[in-house]
Amino acid sequence: MITDFQANTVYFSGILPEKCPVLNKRIAEALSERGIPFAYLSGTRDIWCRDFMPVQTADDRLVFYNYAPDYLQDKTGLRLQTDVVKVFQTEANKLQHLMPKGIRCDLVVDGGNVVKCGDTVVMTDKVFEENRDKAPDEVERILREAFGANILFLPWDGERCGHSDGIVHYAGDGKVLLTNYDDFSTYYYRRYHKALRKKFDVITLKYNVKRHRERSWCYVNFLQLGRLLLVPQLGTEEDSQALEQIARAMPDCEAVGIPALEAVMRGGALNCISWNIKI
Repeated sequence: MITDFQANTVYFSGILPEKCPVLNKRIAEALSERGIPFAYLSGTRDIWCRDFMPVQTADDRLVFYNYAPDYLQDKTGLRLQTDVVKVFQTEANKLQHLMPKGIRCDLVVDGGNVVKCGDTVVMTDKVFEENRDKAPDEVERILREAFGANILFLPWDGERCGHSDGIVHYAGDGKVLLTNYDDFSTYYYRRYHKALRKKFDVITLKYNVKRHRERSWCYVNFLQLGRLLLVPQLGTEEDSQALEQIARAMPDCEAVGIPALEAVMRGGALNCISWNIKI
């Protein structure tokens, strides 16, 4: 399984500079200063690359899936749907080496609901709702075979997208970072912690503030490229606390704060807007 620790290149939507100019500028500066390659995908219809781009599981293997989540459905069918095939045709010269062992997973899946943690993929069980034509055991089997990994399911809390990348991030060495769910729902926090600790050492992010802000979920949704961590910043007192906790949990990495309010106000953060891969 190719995790964020192996990623060395990152792609963003071609419309990110227009939609989030300050965020885009700061990310580009941080990556350029460290010599990390990045590029923009043509033909995307929104900025959330993570959701519709395939999952890399090996140096030359990508897992494609049916990106047709219920939150993109309306009375006229799918809207804002990015054609991933066309994206790959545009970027063929750069990405063709990843295609030899490309496979299709015949399920409705969201890339934001796939967090790769060593030999395990963490997902919320919303994937069962998106694939109600199949029994849960069959869905799990297909996912396990497609990703070549164990699947650990977290309960879906009813949030519209049902993504796991706003809940947990792999910290390496059998550790995961868990967002500060206990500040908002002790019920779900306990269920998440119980499920994750069966496999991982769980480090929970906590913020010593008078008023907990709902957007504080975004800190766990940081972008990782090898040993570089680009951590969302909101201009609040939680920023420095989040940066310090993530850096302490991953001491071999460099944690850099990136102003991310432009994306967070739209419902996502730095993992959401990126597609990091190993080339």
